[in-house]
Amino acid sequence: MAILKGIISKFNGSAGNLTFKQSGGETIVSEKVTQVNDAKTDPQFRQRMKWANVVRMYKVLRPYMKMAFGGSQNRRTDYNKFVSANTALTPVYLTKAEVSAGACVVAPYKVTHGLLNSISVSGSGKTSVTNISVGSLTINAETSVAAFSNAVVENNRSFNYGDQITFFLVFQTMNDVTNIPIADVDACCIVLDKNNNAKLLSVVDPRGFAVKNGFLAAKQDEDFGDHGMVWIHSRKDKGNSSTEISAQYLVCENSLLKSYQSEDAYDSAANSYGGVNNIYLSPSGVLNPNSTDSSEPSGGNSGGAGSDSGSGGAGSDSGSGGGSVDPGSGDLEP
Repeated sequence: MAILKGIISKFNGSAGNLTFKQSGGETIVSEKVTQVNDAKTDPQFRQRMKWANVVRMYKVLRPYMKMAFGGSQNRRTDYNKFVSANTALTPVYLTKAEVSAGACVVAPYKVTHGLLNSISVSGSGKTSVTNISVGSLTINAETSVAAFSNAVVENNRSFNYGDQITFFLVFQTMNDVTNIPIADVDACCIVLDKNNNAKLLSVVDPRGFAVKNGFLAAKQDEDFGDHGMVWIHSRKDKGNSSTEISAQYLVCENSLLKSYQSEDAYDSAANSYGGVNNIYLSPSGVLNPNSTDSSEPSGGNSGGAGSDSGSGGAGSDSGSGGGSVDPGSGDLEP
């Protein structure tokens, strides 16, 4: 910046890369600053690439997500909390074309957050067994909701009548035409009621309500294919009308997952958004490829990596990628 005198001191405005401004009878000249809004460095791309699949998974689960993370608090919605919790996990990399086509890879994401004791699961797929004891109960076509409810409450100190057990089964399939991975979800729930004589298997998904060694388990003769599954415990707090919930992650068996978390998958995703420029303010000319950027992704081109608006590209939190909207009907609430 400089202060000018003489004839040139009458200038006010811009000329080339210089800006002239009048102040106190003097002319102040300064040089315009050229900024690069999207450096496309490796750390920035790695941060932005984390978003796309997380947002797509939220969209798949959205009808069931109300209260899953406690609802809106301090200007943070369940959507915001879901994305924040899961971008810290091992990323899944989707190309720009896959995002635009609605791709979603089933991954072991955190699907609920709360203070009730988590339901732990050993094994995966048809060998999945929860820590919910049902004593000597056997589940068959004649087992009633009341019998199941009594078995759960009597054998588990953390469960009460009126509590709900929800079961999600998230399927991984491929679009037959586009060969894009897509996900869909089946969900069911049961409220523990000692007076309900309805047949249990007529109101729940039998795939998530079997017994193994005295514990609630997945159906052992079922072919689940590529999937994720989860059992969730929730309770209505009668004192303040809020919903308490257990913190749970999807338990996954997905043959596609590893390939979408590889360096090759990252390279394909980055190249689909224009490629990585590793030579940026680095004296050696090369950034550390193992470095990470922990900052929240900034806005970018509409629909592109790191976008916060538009058609739902990687990092989108509005548009078709799933936005901060009412996430659904609240199936997790007893």
